[in-house]
Amino acid sequence: MYLASQGADVIKVESVQRPDVWRANHTAPILGDRWMDRGLLWQATNLDKRDITLDASNDQGRALLKQLCEGADIFIENYASHVVEKQGLGYEDLKAINPGIIMVRAPSFGNEGPWKSYVGWGDVFEQVSGFATVTGYPDSRPQTPGGYMDPIVAMHLTTAIIAALEYRDRTGEGQLIEVPQSEVGMAMAGAILIADQFGYPPERPGNRAPGYAPQGVYRTGDAEKTYIALSIRDDQEWQSLIAMVGMPTLDAFAASGLKERHEHHDEIDAIILAWTLAHPANDLLSRLQSAGIPASRLLKPVDYNIEPQLVDREYYQELDHPLSGPRLFPTFPMHFSYEATRKVHSRPAPTLGQHNEEILRGELGVTEAKYADLIASNVIGTEPLQS
Repeated sequence: MYLASQGADVIKVESVQRPDVWRANHTAPILGDRWMDRGLLWQATNLDKRDITLDASNDQGRALLKQLCEGADIFIENYASHVVEKQGLGYEDLKAINPGIIMVRAPSFGNEGPWKSYVGWGDVFEQVSGFATVTGYPDSRPQTPGGYMDPIVAMHLTTAIIAALEYRDRTGEGQLIEVPQSEVGMAMAGAILIADQFGYPPERPGNRAPGYAPQGVYRTGDAEKTYIALSIRDDQEWQSLIAMVGMPTLDAFAASGLKERHEHHDEIDAIILAWTLAHPANDLLSRLQSAGIPASRLLKPVDYNIEPQLVDREYYQELDHPLSGPRLFPTFPMHFSYEATRKVHSRPAPTLGQHNEEILRGELGVTEAKYADLIASNVIGTEPLQS
């Protein structure tokens, strides 16, 4: 989606035998007719793409996919190891028909080694990389961060693709890129590995951090459940907070440095909570920010599209989906001076096989009779064969 939003013509290839699993992610029981096109996660992560269905296990479907690759710059796959080779779609196969093609492979654990046949999801990679080790509270079991890896892997793929395109511009050569998703997680968790080597085994800190104290999330006095987060970075901010809270019980910790504040963090948290419960969030944030103390309200999803900061910066863009109607979608945090607007998205997420005819007939030259035969034999389609 990152590439598509910047103008790349991204064609997502699925099949009616096995549509993308994100289409069905917690949506089938609740979204009714054509649930596979209404999924919230699907729509949020597939903006700006075109979509076709092709059964690559079928000779006709595989031939059409290869024909599509003849004019492609990039081919991306994230199947289990050696699936594409078995279908005749490995790098050497594609290079033979398009020497300049850049093939990007994103297997779970790499295409070599004892784990090469293992499959996995984002939460699996979070466990393997060590992120779960440091997520959660000290007295609880490890927690999965919950989807952290998916966008991080996508950004690594995007960076690798841009580098490969630049290399091809200089040399005329395509190449094969392998980005094991588990290794992306391990690369991002480098600090955990280094800390352990220096004798500081990672701990689950909850809302706390070694270099800040107090730090936490506190409920406020608003009628609805509203919370604020704050961090005290140094002794000066600590003195400012003590003066602001104005409670003798907190004055007892006035001379406490970082180490002592960590040792008494639970007691300090209880005092801060008593203070925040007595004031509305807006008042607390105004006072904390005016004193230079990092603080913010915890936004709920329902607040996102009305938050003045985001509205003023045109962070959201409305797109009209043919089935779901108009919805707001995030733009991207990368701002380019050549863009007159932040509204970078050109189209909503595609329905299943939405562009079959446009691409297969209009661009690959499939005849009307052949197209009808492909539908009849389930090589292509717009309805999943299994609901």
